[in-house]
Amino acid sequence: MKPFGIIKTKIEESMVKLYGKEEFKNHMKNFKKNILENKDISKIFYIYDDLSSKKGLDKEIASDYVNESIEELQKLIEKNTKQISSLSEWIDGVLSEEVNSSYSDIDNVVYNNKSIKNLENVLESKRNIKNLITTEKENVVMTESINIPLSSMLKIASNSFNKEFENITEEEKKELKELLSLTKEEVKTKHEELKESVLGKLKSNLNESTDSEITEKINLTIEKISESKSDLVSLYKLTQLNQGL
Repeated sequence: MKPFGIIKTKIEESMVKLYGKEEFKNHMKNFKKNILENKDISKIFYIYDDLSSKKGLDKEIASDYVNESIEELQKLIEKNTKQISSLSEWIDGVLSEEVNSSYSDIDNVVYNNKSIKNLENVLESKRNIKNLITTEKENVVMTESINIPLSSMLKIASNSFNKEFENITEEEKKELKELLSLTKEEVKTKHEELKESVLGKLKSNLNESTDSEITEKINLTIEKISESKSDLVSLYKLTQLNQGL
């Protein structure tokens, strides 16, 4: 059985590869069925994401945090070998080529932790994980990326969203999931419809405005929207703007 980090990497790369194609919707349904609806597999996904993210964790508890997380991973993986094997077969059918794991340090500790001959490599990998999770998390007010469980599904589904959305509501997360299920053509159609609606509202506000500063801001917004590309980032921003007008 492949290390889980390899399987997870292949799932992430398949999402990027299929995004915008007709197969994407069905792939997302399979992702939901195989991962999100399986409590243990979802938890494994979450822990892998957790141990590969900057958290700003206190160095005094980092070692215990890593050890407890790795122990939990080992228990879950051992308990779900059949499901993980099926998951591996599914993603191999979608993406047959080999990939470089994005989670090699985690895999190294999880699968080699009891081997004396690999002790040095395991300790080095543990050190790398601890250094990462004790690094201060970058604070982003408004970015152009998202994250699933919400960590994995949304993070992997949008290659163009290259940072993580933070400080968004549950309703906004729901909207993001809905947008990510659209094909490229559906994104384009919805974007054009929303653009027309938003520009109409802004022009109406422009005609009613008597404040020069507000008028200038509206004109700048109209200009930016008119030049915006038909992609997920623009569509999400238009959706938010349209709700606020």
